[in-house]
Amino acid sequence: MKLFTIGPVQMFPETLDIRAQQIPYFRTTEFSQMMLKTDLLLKKVAGTGPESKVIYLTASGTAAMEATVMNCFSSEDKVLVIAGGTFGQRFAEICRVHEIPSESIVLKFGEILTREVLEKYNDQGFTGMLVNLHETSTGQLYDIGIISEFCKRNGLYLIVDAISTFLCDEFYMDEWGIDVTILSSQKGFCLAPGLSMIVLNGKIIREKVLPKKVKSMYFNFNDYLCNIARGQTPFTPAVGILIELHDMLNRLESDGLSNRLNKIKAISSAFRNRVVELPASLPGFPLSNALTPVIFDEEIALSVFERLKNEFDVFVNPTGGAMGTRIIRVAHIGNNSIEDHLELIDLIKKVL
Repeated sequence: MKLFTIGPVQMFPETLDIRAQQIPYFRTTEFSQMMLKTDLLLKKVAGTGPESKVIYLTASGTAAMEATVMNCFSSEDKVLVIAGGTFGQRFAEICRVHEIPSESIVLKFGEILTREVLEKYNDQGFTGMLVNLHETSTGQLYDIGIISEFCKRNGLYLIVDAISTFLCDEFYMDEWGIDVTILSSQKGFCLAPGLSMIVLNGKIIREKVLPKKVKSMYFNFNDYLCNIARGQTPFTPAVGILIELHDMLNRLESDGLSNRLNKIKAISSAFRNRVVELPASLPGFPLSNALTPVIFDEEIALSVFERLKNEFDVFVNPTGGAMGTRIIRVAHIGNNSIEDHLELIDLIKKVL
């Protein structure tokens, strides 16, 4: 099996070796010390300081999105949602479920989020913004510069789902004025699914999280904040994935984050340069290094996906919605090389 999917990804052998080991008991000093070291390394690669705190949830990215909204906003807020695809729309649906007033900036496929688009929402009484920085369902990477500028000018709390851009593109939480960063294990971290992390800066903890009376036991961030101070979580965590995370962050510390980012960028560039050989094109909007949407000239995307899977045991991401018959999405993260991606181009040509 060969995965060119955005998550789960083709995992590294070191991580697979860890997965083969016995899961240890975790209410111990040793596990707590590991978690505290993990916490420091995670905040370092996120570009944030010691005042920030991390919530470790044994849950999917969607659960982390919902938990963040529950703990940071209330009916007294008014939230602006960037809804440029499936995951942006999910944020809007979460606000609806929890009766948090919100308004969505709906972007059609191919429509770029620009400064002019945001200008229309100046001085409209918004208190926060929710954005999936890399809208994985389409492949668009939003301009964090104009988003950050807009939020600072309007005094908005900025909540960023960075699940599929983190460790694939540059990310500077404090520099960009991000109040909350949402992460998951199965994408840029290249780990098994099942663990999500929410990084909160000190300001939003003091002003929104601590005063909030959350109607949930499992998703109450205040409980997690108390426990992480001692290197623990209030409930049984995904112990095995946390050990994988600790190992991955240590390897990133040793190898250098910039080396990882440069490798993914080189892979994505090499693949995109070969897409011209296919009866296909690339979208005109900004792309993350993590993922390339391949837009076929004809409605053959589902056939290509099925034949790669069934005949070669190779997996790419299909696409939902109106463009599902024309787009496959190819991820560039995980234990795959430039050569692997060039071979994928050859396989697609063979299928065609």
